[in-house]
Amino acid sequence: MKTVSILVGGLLLAGCAFDAAPAPHPVLPAAMPATAPDQPASDMPAMGAVQDIGTAEVQRPITGSCGMENFQHHVGQPRVSVDSRSLPPNYRVIGRYSRVTMEYIPERLTIRIADDDTVESITCG
Repeated sequence: MKTVSILVGGLLLAGCAFDAAPAPHPVLPAAMPATAPDQPASDMPAMGAVQDIGTAEVQRPITGSCGMENFQHHVGQPRVSVDSRSLPPNYRVIGRYSRVTMEYIPERLTIRIADDDTVESITCG
């Protein structure tokens, strides 16, 4: 019986002592050639003179129909300075970690709150 135990133990130990093949080395992509910091990118257009901006057509920002213009004085103020009774019926308050839907509703007033509990922005959507 003692001989059988020794043989079984030896076989178990022999099974654990196999030599595994080494893991293959990962293939890394070739490094991109570095460009000199003063070398301009060839695909970038040349910058125009400041005077050229005056002739460009300027588009008005999207404002929607939520009345956001009436609440812009709250931007930069503490969150509690906004009286909820003065807000339109369709509004939402969004913090940094708030989960929100991404659809654009022009009639909805969106108030974003910064980490320091101040009003960061007031927009429609």
